[in-house]
Amino acid sequence: MKKLFSVIALLFSVISLAQNGKNIQFLVGTYTDSDSEGIYLYNFDKENLKFEKITSVFAKNPSYLALSPDEKLLFSVSENGQEDSEVLSFSLDKKVGKINLINAQNTKGGAPCYVMYDSGNKNVITANYTGGNISVFTITENGVLQEISQNITFDKHSHLHSVQFSPDKKRVLATDLGTDKVYSFKLKDNQLQRIQNEDITLPKGMGPRHFTFSANGKYLYVLGEFSREIIVLKQKENQFIKLQVITTDEFTSGKGAADIHISPNGKFLYASNRLVNDGIAIFSIQKSGKLKKIGYQTTKKHPRNFAITSDGKYMFVASRDENIIQVFEIQSNELLGLKTELNVPKPVCIQFLQ
Repeated sequence: MKKLFSVIALLFSVISLAQNGKNIQFLVGTYTDSDSEGIYLYNFDKENLKFEKITSVFAKNPSYLALSPDEKLLFSVSENGQEDSEVLSFSLDKKVGKINLINAQNTKGGAPCYVMYDSGNKNVITANYTGGNISVFTITENGVLQEISQNITFDKHSHLHSVQFSPDKKRVLATDLGTDKVYSFKLKDNQLQRIQNEDITLPKGMGPRHFTFSANGKYLYVLGEFSREIIVLKQKENQFIKLQVITTDEFTSGKGAADIHISPNGKFLYASNRLVNDGIAIFSIQKSGKLKKIGYQTTKKHPRNFAITSDGKYMFVASRDENIIQVFEIQSNELLGLKTELNVPKPVCIQFLQ
């Protein structure tokens, strides 16, 4: 009987947390070569700066996550070798705190490191790093992944690292770290069709990894993993004109730049560095779209991924090599102040729930 009451109490606790504006639920993807449980669901109490683990579900190396708009479906890569890498679909019930595997499909390419969900066409798309390909899957209404519908291959030196919609949803862009290009696609008849005359060729050796668009959709910011630089491009009729190249720090030979995001108010941009001078570079976005460096926040080792809460108040930084998520308060001057930390084995992806 005590066990039953404990379960009921936990259930009501989770429901109240999901509905309470004082709390934030978030998912964490990890590497599982140590003692990780795979994908974690946590609650963060903003008032008391306390964490509560709600649940976890095992998947092998779920290093990148994506959600459906209604947050009832969760998609994850399983970043493994050429033959055993997969994309996984889960049902998510955040009110009762449950994550259940629906099914998985092989990506036909090794080390999938990015996944996106195209809700309009019911497609799940992965970028596969060692496979050098993009994989496209359709899903059923209840979230079942069908077998791969498109396997898009590129150059023998290709290392696909991310894939995202443009803000107007008319294009899908993908970064190729191996060839220093950003590829452009349109969706037609539920198929990705490459538009080669819209590809963006970047400086040799830059290693484009992740990218983000300005709030108005006019400017594209591409982060180079190898160069530790951000290239600012202005979009005009699906063509991109280079406006600026700016370094994230003084360690231009250090490689290891990782993630890039813009604040919810659209006025500031952040980029993370690893391997040397681990931390977050902070920029203000000028009216011209260009960036101005305003600060640098050191972090724990290997901040592979970070995420900003929708209210713009907190940044969660996943530092893989010290098994920790650091929570920084974004201050009035947009610089960062450390508030608290959470121990998680090899965290590499954070997704907030609404």
